[in-house]
Amino acid sequence: MVNITLLNLTLPRDFLNETLQVLNKTREGPYTISNAPLIPQWLQSVLLTAYLALLVLSLLLIAHYIYYARHAKPAVADPPAATAGGSLSIIIPVKNERPETVAEAVRRLASIPCGGAEVIIVSDDPPEAFEELRRAVEALGVPNVKALRRPSPVGYKGVALNWAAERASGDVLLFLDVDSVPPPDMCHRALAVGEREILFLGWDGHAPLKTPVASLQLFLYKYLLYHVAILGRHNTGHPVFALGSGIAVRKSFFREIGGFCNCTADDYDISIKAYLHGGRVVYAPGPPVHVEVPAGYEAFKKQYARWTYNSAYLISVYGARIFKFKMPLAHKLSAFLNVATHPLMVLTTFAMMLAGLAMGYAGILLPPLYILVFQLALALAAFLQVYYVYKLARRDGHGFFAVAGRLAASAALLLALSPYLAFYVLLGLLKRRIRWYVTPKGLASLAGGLGLYELGLTAVLTALLLFAVYIANWVLASNAAFLLLAAAYALAKVAIPSSQLGRG
Repeated sequence: MVNITLLNLTLPRDFLNETLQVLNKTREGPYTISNAPLIPQWLQSVLLTAYLALLVLSLLLIAHYIYYARHAKPAVADPPAATAGGSLSIIIPVKNERPETVAEAVRRLASIPCGGAEVIIVSDDPPEAFEELRRAVEALGVPNVKALRRPSPVGYKGVALNWAAERASGDVLLFLDVDSVPPPDMCHRALAVGEREILFLGWDGHAPLKTPVASLQLFLYKYLLYHVAILGRHNTGHPVFALGSGIAVRKSFFREIGGFCNCTADDYDISIKAYLHGGRVVYAPGPPVHVEVPAGYEAFKKQYARWTYNSAYLISVYGARIFKFKMPLAHKLSAFLNVATHPLMVLTTFAMMLAGLAMGYAGILLPPLYILVFQLALALAAFLQVYYVYKLARRDGHGFFAVAGRLAASAALLLALSPYLAFYVLLGLLKRRIRWYVTPKGLASLAGGLGLYELGLTAVLTALLLFAVYIANWVLASNAAFLLLAAAYALAKVAIPSSQLGRG
């Protein structure tokens, strides 16, 4: 028999009384430190109301992720008994790509059964570079493959895809990025696309180089994008949206909806137009297309900024029209949240950063009780999100704390980048065109690194911390210190390339 001795803890009565008194005060208003500056009551009310709205919005975003994570079981991949018929044209856009990269893409397609599908490489390169690319493709000797160059390479990628589509002989068009690794049954599944459908093959990531930022993206692609945003939505019957590689559509429907837009958000734009024309976007269960994730921090940052801009741009163009889709109201709301996720996450994170600093300056130690309740609910929701992602990731051997660490690194990185990304949200809402930075591949994606933005963010947070210490405002000092540590953690954990660089 083992004797177990429990610790005898005694809490002073004064401590309990003072704690209850403090909590009781929060029923009427915030509890501030003694040397807090005088803030007008109306300004304090505005600040607390805005903070409460951010908490509610954060709860909504996490709740919709949890809902789809609970339904993120692998979809049953029943291959169609017979395809809908027709011939297939695979269109691959390229610009500033090495001939070896394009040749490797052709080899990957030649290694899977496609039944004599036509492959069109559409290039926006200068004539000399295009000729080198064309010779590399022809040297492979793969039948039904041709490289075409647009005489007037203007506009975004969507314009090049539309130009190639008009020259394609197939009844079904399949759009694929040059760095994508196609699944073995890609062509068979693509030919099953319906007359008024856009068929999406699903996305997962692959990384030719092992870096911290690539490793984090692979985790997020697999468990938040593929499992939650694609499988979860598909399994619940909610609308899905096609991403930029692995899209199949019949040429007749492609022409009816006007093809791709001359914008950077061509994939989501064509998905929205399909819904507006009474069609739909369907996910075809099976192995996903694997797309290359940027291995370098700077390349990742620019890609994420473009995605954020794209979503904000689509909200400004289609925000109200999404609610005119011919589907139940719950599905319309799901579609809107799908499009708006990046801007909402960015603006909410950035606004909560500013609100935390403002409340710190006001000396608010504890907000009113109703806000404390929502803060507790948000903490519980965040834990549930980690738990459900862990349930998905443990099948692949990931432990709970490893999953929590990855999600913490992702949240810290979003916090550190939120001022930068908030600028792109505003651009998307106000501006119709931005410069397209083609995401570099392989070793080229490692160029760049921590720059002026990162240095500026560190300098601003450090200055706020020193200012708070100078005025003896320890609430503001602790808030600034937390943000500084979170940014430093994200940049050290994710942004700095690994010293053990290897190939994946």
